[in-house]
Parts: sequence; structure tokens; C-alpha cells
Amino acid sequence: MTRFLFFGKRYIYLIRLFSFILAVLFCLGTAGLPLYAAGSTFVYKSNSDTGMQTQTYTAKTSGTAQAPVTDPSDIMSSVDITANAALIFGTGRGMILYRNNEDSSANYPAASKLMTAVIALETQSLDTQVTISSAAETLDKKSKNPLSLSKGEKCSVKFLVTALLYMDSDAAAFSLAEYIASDEISFVNQMNETAKVLGMNSTLFANTSGKEVINSHPASANADINSSQSFQYTTISDLTSLFRYALGLNDFRDLFTKYKTLMFLSDGTPQTLTNNMSAAWGLNPQLKGAARFECDDSSSTSCVLAVAAVNDFEIAIILGGSQNDSIYQDLYKSINTTFSSYEVSDLVVSGDTYRQVSIAGIPAPLAAVFESTVRYIHPAGNDYIKPNTIFIPSETVTLPIRIGESLGQVRFELEDGTQIDTEVVAAQSMWTKSDFLSDTIALLVANRNLSVIIGIAFVFFLASVIRTVFIFIIRHARSRKHPGKSAGI
Repeated sequence: MTRFLFFGKRYIYLIRLFSFILAVLFCLGTAGLPLYAAGSTFVYKSNSDTGMQTQTYTAKTSGTAQAPVTDPSDIMSSVDITANAALIFGTGRGMILYRNNEDSSANYPAASKLMTAVIALETQSLDTQVTISSAAETLDKKSKNPLSLSKGEKCSVKFLVTALLYMDSDAAAFSLAEYIASDEISFVNQMNETAKVLGMNSTLFANTSGKEVINSHPASANADINSSQSFQYTTISDLTSLFRYALGLNDFRDLFTKYKTLMFLSDGTPQTLTNNMSAAWGLNPQLKGAARFECDDSSSTSCVLAVAAVNDFEIAIILGGSQNDSIYQDLYKSINTTFSSYEVSDLVVSGDTYRQVSIAGIPAPLAAVFESTVRYIHPAGNDYIKPNTIFIPSETVTLPIRIGESLGQVRFELEDGTQIDTEVVAAQSMWTKSDFLSDTIALLVANRNLSVIIGIAFVFFLASVIRTVFIFIIRHARSRKHPGKSAGI
């Protein structure tokens, strides 16, 4: 049994051979070298104060670099629309693609209706039943597109929000306000509080219908007697913030992107609501959603909100004060000009090598690759990327580091100031502060067969050591029992 466990003399040479092989294989661990992708160029500069590293990185794009263009209005200077103010932005990062008089203050009823819809969808379930009041019934009868509401009738929140968006219904907005806050004045206070939270600093609400409210009395004793003050106003910029927020609500997007919806009243009566912009779906194949709200100026102009997309390139359009007889043309021109002036390309591709990055507490630079493909909007034929990018290391990176572990973010900046952060991960492992140990462990992890061979060799080596120690102990014990034999007497 002892010979089986600790081997005989004839196996000593075999054990020594395996021990030698084990030593050689451990030495091979130093062969691990950092990897670089061919064709990657960078200029490295470290900022010790911020921990950020700046370099030049060439992204993969479809366009050819041209002179930088920083003003979106210049890119789409050919668009010819009747709207007094307009703004077009990419729905993903909010990149502004076109703007005109976006900061001019005006009364756009679309802001009141949209804010009412947002608050209703965030505070109530779609199935919540709202009882119609006599005031709401009166408003409905005055509407150009009445819903035939009756006092005491119950309508769902989904029905009222849809009517608000599709038919610009004052009665629907008023009914939601009454249900949520008991009265319109209290609800308006909630609207203004929400506006502050969303950063709509140039907006003031006075009612849910959006009807203009003017105070014709002087603000002070020294003021001009003919002066007036509006108690309801906004800007296209603020309306953009609200619209972008609304598009982030699943219920809103689901309702907004339809031109016709079948609803059932509380008594089971079916009723179809048709979007007052339904004709636009046939004129613009790229159109995904639209809503029209009449401006309070003798109903000659309207504010239009729309969403259009080509594949993964989605834009949102806001037209303020567009002439009613030119609404469809304005929308058509806005969509076509935007998609012909801009395109979407890969900013970085998943698996592409970034470069080696240095991280505080890590003994050596690590090769990094981009974790996922990131696409971005840019002017057609112009990469639109500023040359220097910034690496922002993660504060949680510690040893050991495995392949695929996040190292931080690379921040790209476009010519218009838009910043895009892309995640980079480790392309190599680092297990300890010792290069030798890290390379050895990495070599073993990457080569399972080699690990098995080393394991077997180590077992033989360990067995040889144990056998030697065991024999030494036995001989030492015998020598103490028979000192004469050990001395050769």
C-alpha cells in the first residue's frame, strides 16, 4: 500500500521529470503580453487632478469629415415652413437638429393639454373612471369636435387623455383636472409645480384648456394704465422638455402613436376616436405620431407635435404657430428635410479596441475595448465629432480584474456640444499587482488543458515531496531506536 501511495525508486526519475515540466510551465506565465488592435491611434495625456485621460480616437462613421457646423439652423436652412417657432430633436439623447425662435415667449395651448395628460398618466391608471361634471358638459358642447359628454357620465382616464390628444378637447382636460385635484385652480398649481421640476423656467400655466389669460390692470401705481400681463405663456424650448418627458412614458407613447382608437364607455357603448391629424399618416410614411392643438388667435394657427422615424433614427417635431392651411406641408417639409440633412452612424462598435487606460490603484495600464455598439446622429457627410475624447475611470475598479469587466466610460463630444458616454471594458485580465503572477494566472485561465497538465504535475510533485518527508521521518525514527545500526556497528 505504501509503495502505491509514495511510489518506488523506479518512479523517482519520472517524478523529477514532471517537477521540471511544472517549473518550466510556470515560467511560461511571463509570456503574456498586452494586446493592441491594428490601426488604432491615440495621443495619451493624463490629468492627475481629475483622474480623466484625454486622447484622440477615430470613430467609425459613414460620412466624410468636413468643416465643423455647430448651429443646427444652418444645417437645415433650406426648410421653408410657416411656423412662427419650431424645434426638432432626436428622441434618444435630445440632440437639437433644428430650431427657430425657440426661446420666444408665447401662449401655446399645447403646453397646457400636454401637461394635463402627463400628470393624469402619472397619477392615475388608464382604467380609472372619471365622472363628468356640468361644467365639463358645457365645455364639450362649445367644442368644434364634441365628445357628446353628459353630466354624471363616467369616462376612463384613457378615454379622456386620448380625446385630449386626438381632438384637442377642453372638456377632457377639465374633467381630468377636476378628478385629480377637485378643482381646476388646484390642478393648475400642480401643473406649475411639475413645470419647475422639469426645468420649464419660462412657463406659467393658468388653466387646462390653454386659453390665454390677460391681466389688463396696471401692475403698480406707476405702471402704464394700458399695460397688460399674460398669466399663461411658455416657449418652444420648454414645450420640448415637456414633450420629451412625455415620450418617455409608455402609456403616452402608446396613445400618441395611433391615429384611431376604439374605446368603450362605462355603459359598454363603443366609440371610435380619430386623431385630427390622421391625414398626415398617409402623406408621411415616416410619421409615427402627431397631435394638433389650435392656438388662441382666432384659430388661424395651430401648434403641432409629431414623432417620425426611419429605422432607429427617431425625431420629434414641435411647430408653434403653424398656419392651419399649411400644417401638413410644414410637417412634411420638416420630416423630409431632417432625414435628408442628417444620418445615423456607428460612433463605436462593440469589441473595437479603444486603447490602454491607466486607473488609480492598478499597477499597469490595461487594454480596453468598447462594450457595445453606440450610434449617433450627425449631419450627412460630416462626422461632427470633436477630436479629443475623455476617459473617465470607474471608481469601483479593483484587483482582480477579469476580461469584460467595466473600466469606465469614454466621453465623446459633438460639434454642437452634445456629449455621449460609451462604456469600455477590460480586454485583458489582471489578478495581482505582480506582473508575473497575473500573467501566470491569466495563462492558466485562458488555457484549461494547460491547467490540467500543471495540476497533474503538481500532484506528482507534491506526492514526491510528501514521500521524501515520510521516508526521512521513518529513517530518523529508526535511527533513534537502533543507534548502533545507523552508525554501522
